[in-house]
Amino acid sequence: MLFLMMAGLVVALVLFFLKRIGARNYYSAVTLVLLFASVLSTVCLAQNYTESLIPAANDGIAISNSLAYWIIGEDRWSRELFKSYFDGSVYVSLLLLLLYLGCVIQEKRHTQK
Repeated sequence: MLFLMMAGLVVALVLFFLKRIGARNYYSAVTLVLLFASVLSTVCLAQNYTESLIPAANDGIAISNSLAYWIIGEDRWSRELFKSYFDGSVYVSLLLLLLYLGCVIQEKRHTQK
């Protein structure tokens, strides 16, 4: 939950500054920032999931990086939970990639008129 709040704040700040300096294609720029954050979280969640697959000496699983901890939190850790968060993050990254491409195409069409 904390990660979503931080991402929202970053997006709001980027959008504010891009509008303030008069940038024309700020939708694609904001979408690119979101895509970068999503890919970063996907990498962290993938690393966390693969670390949970390795049998530990103490018979438990743990979150292996702080970004994954911000996303998952402290409730009901399991390999299935880690995989579901990773899968969801992959889908969000793919959706943001399509949204970014759509923004770039739309902004290019708009500037050609």
